[in-house]
Amino acid sequence: MNNKVLQKKTTVIPLILFSLFFCSCSHSNQVQKEFGIDAEYFAGLKLLENGKEKEAWNKFEKCAKKGSYYCARKSSEALASMGSLQEKKISGMELYKKYLDSDSLLIAVKNLNDADDIHNLIEITNQIDYSSEYNEIIKLRLEAMKKQKSKNYKDDVFTWFTSRPISDFHYKFWRDSLVPEYPSFEEIEKEDLEEYNPQEFIINFRINLYKRDYTYCLKLAPKILDYFYKGIISPYSQLASDIGKTYLYGNSDFAGNGLKFRELANQFKGSPAEFYFWFYAGRCFDNAFTYFKQAKTSFENAINSTNSPEQKDNALWYLLNTSLTYSVDSIIESIGNYSKSWSNPEYFEDFFESLASSLLAGGKWNAFYTIYNTIDCYASDETVASYAYIYARLLEEGVANPPENLTREEAIKKAFERALNSGSAIYYKMLAAYQLDKNATEIENLMCQQWAKKSNKVINYDAEKLLKGYAHFGYPQYIYSNYMDLYKSGISTDTSLFLAEFLQKCGGENNDFYPQSLRIATRCESYGDRPLKKSELKLLFPQNYSNYIEKYCQLFDVDPSVFYALVRSESFFDAKVVSSAGAIGLTQIMDFTGADIAKRLKKENYSLTDAKTNIEFGVYYLGNLYKRFNNSYLQAFSSYNAGATKVRRWLKGSIIDLGKKETLPDDIFLELIPIAETREYGRKLISASIMYEWLYNTNNASKTSFTNMAKKLINEEKK
Repeated sequence: MNNKVLQKKTTVIPLILFSLFFCSCSHSNQVQKEFGIDAEYFAGLKLLENGKEKEAWNKFEKCAKKGSYYCARKSSEALASMGSLQEKKISGMELYKKYLDSDSLLIAVKNLNDADDIHNLIEITNQIDYSSEYNEIIKLRLEAMKKQKSKNYKDDVFTWFTSRPISDFHYKFWRDSLVPEYPSFEEIEKEDLEEYNPQEFIINFRINLYKRDYTYCLKLAPKILDYFYKGIISPYSQLASDIGKTYLYGNSDFAGNGLKFRELANQFKGSPAEFYFWFYAGRCFDNAFTYFKQAKTSFENAINSTNSPEQKDNALWYLLNTSLTYSVDSIIESIGNYSKSWSNPEYFEDFFESLASSLLAGGKWNAFYTIYNTIDCYASDETVASYAYIYARLLEEGVANPPENLTREEAIKKAFERALNSGSAIYYKMLAAYQLDKNATEIENLMCQQWAKKSNKVINYDAEKLLKGYAHFGYPQYIYSNYMDLYKSGISTDTSLFLAEFLQKCGGENNDFYPQSLRIATRCESYGDRPLKKSELKLLFPQNYSNYIEKYCQLFDVDPSVFYALVRSESFFDAKVVSSAGAIGLTQIMDFTGADIAKRLKKENYSLTDAKTNIEFGVYYLGNLYKRFNNSYLQAFSSYNAGATKVRRWLKGSIIDLGKKETLPDDIFLELIPIAETREYGRKLISASIMYEWLYNTNNASKTSFTNMAKKLINEEKK
């Protein structure tokens, strides 16, 4: 788990929670009895908030000695954050001796560093693995070794810099600690390379590559290969990968580079570098365009040169993508040959996404049947479901042909049933259920069963006790970070939903607890131990900010279920979030879009960080797109994500691709969208819109609301 410094800032909790958890004397006694000695930890938090550090220390010390695992550990961590530097140092060392893991080691090392106890810092980290230990621990150890003038300092630095990918920690360490004593890039460029220490030279090479200065790295790469040839430096896999990237991105002689790496792979056969030399031979040949056979052979050799499942899958992914530029027959042949050998089916989902778009654009309708039968049981359920659903829809549209042993109606039903029975593809499940006209009970079973993946999970009751304690004793600010550290260790669905509901009640306008509640609830999809009830699904699809959303949806004629889905997808109901691109708030509106909407709504003073304003602008914007795109929510979603100009171009091309003169159903248009992000965005919003309508529309029977929304969203008129 990630260890956080204890917050001493008091979090304001809504009055309802105090009345729920604290006002009853009997409740207080019940909680005390339930938590026993662990209650000392939570009492210590309250004392610490009130500035009573000595009393808090006594509480934490009691729980650290006799509490359950996680409450005792948190108490020990609290002790390691309190007192003088010397006291923190001692407590940190005791913490590590008790738990002997990287998280406790990090706390101990930080405290030793703060106390300037270099000797113990080095001693406690002597057995760490530079290839896997936390980079922060390694950085502090190396800084201590430098202060101590350890004779092993430079060798340890080199090990760290060559045993794993370069990170920000490496770069900052190089910048702050190594530049003064290692030659600069400018000096290397001017001087004879023979003068420099190989370790220093390689570190500079890796840092320069991290900065993506591929042109300069091309000047250094031959010298590193020379070190390999002469046995001065072992052919580390990381260095071989770096050299591959240097030639791939630093020069355009792809065919020549492919030949070079093929030769290197043969020269260093059996070494850790062999895989990457074959791999980059394939990458280079692939970029040369006319070297398909050489690329294919190189990737095959890469696969055969390693025992690593991850490396095999990586090379196979590129091999399959190389086939995309050639005939459909070569793609299907490659899928047939290799689908049984990959390790992680999910790794190939994006390949099959790209392939589906290519097949549709190329009019290869019947290939969907061949592929979904070939990959069934080998590809992910999401992938198989998508190919089965698309094939069924192409059959309905009359452009694909059924297999010889089935009528068209039989083939359609069989393909939809396969899409319905996929494990995780809720989008295709929902639409397949709609197409098959499932009844209300079947729909409810489908929706609720979706969220349970592990029925035999072992529950970690000590972890649950800690998390529930934060709720019962009124500390919502600690729940989310600790839950995210612990949910994989065995948190039950009941506890996850309890915590999500608690945080939901703590939420409010511009409050962090709404998105935290939702993120916890969604963990039931992958880590739940039972199906969810319909009422419980409302925690996964909440109607936060309903007063604003309902008001503006009515004003601008937008379906509220659709807009809840949009806010959920865009921001997870986080009113404060700002994306890396500058999109702001609940509906992720850009400044320039907001300015345009403000003019249309005649608003001079506004803030996109204000929840009410952001919702008003977002509803107006979506409603405007909906009308501009002939009352199609899917096309409006796509425009919201990628821009209206692109969507109009895609629509025109899609109609031509499918041989239509005027319109085509939106679920087929979605599959023809060339940008994967926009396709996935559409699927998420369609799925969530149907879910919201099914959960909250009390005016219609559940089947009717489900069916009507699905029909509206895919713009299909046959039912």
